[in-house]
Amino acid sequence: MLAIVCFAYLSSVHAQRIIHGVGTGVFVDGSSKTETKASSVLNYSVRVSFAETDNTSLSLGIPFSAGINGVDEYYYDSYTGEYGYNNLGFMVNVPLMFNFNIGAGSAEGCQNRMGFFIGGGFAYHISSVDRKIPELYYDYIAYDDLHTTASTIGPAANIGLRIGIGARKRHNIEINTFYMKGVTSYKPHIGGLTCLFNF
Repeated sequence: MLAIVCFAYLSSVHAQRIIHGVGTGVFVDGSSKTETKASSVLNYSVRVSFAETDNTSLSLGIPFSAGINGVDEYYYDSYTGEYGYNNLGFMVNVPLMFNFNIGAGSAEGCQNRMGFFIGGGFAYHISSVDRKIPELYYDYIAYDDLHTTASTIGPAANIGLRIGIGARKRHNIEINTFYMKGVTSYKPHIGGLTCLFNF
């Protein structure tokens, strides 16, 4: 009897779908140990949509982001005078997100103009970071140690909206806000704002 009920439920929803998206955005990360910095990123998102109804679904996805950030800092050394450096850094963020979707972009046959999503998950983040200089700066601290690479993992959350485009609303534009709290290494706060085209 249970098997019949489960089959009837599964028959009432659409099959699983794989949805891809590409876009761009900006990420900001910083902590008590590092300077806050912004990264311009490119995004590639892939998610599996399941348990679809007429205008809702659940999804599991990986909205991958990678980008660059620039550093242009000047420090004063009493022995050598003003010291400056200009380095390019990088950033990669790889979250695994479980979302509830409603409206545009949620189900294959949904023709709503607007849609929303909210969810949570876990993420890995690696970035070029700049250590904060102590208020009492001593000359024996090496300049090379200020610009380094650090990584962290931690819980993540996102919320955003989708705008259906085209006559049948088969594609959509997604605006996504993202937050992650690193719980290892330099324990940063990480925020992101991205815009993607989902197809």
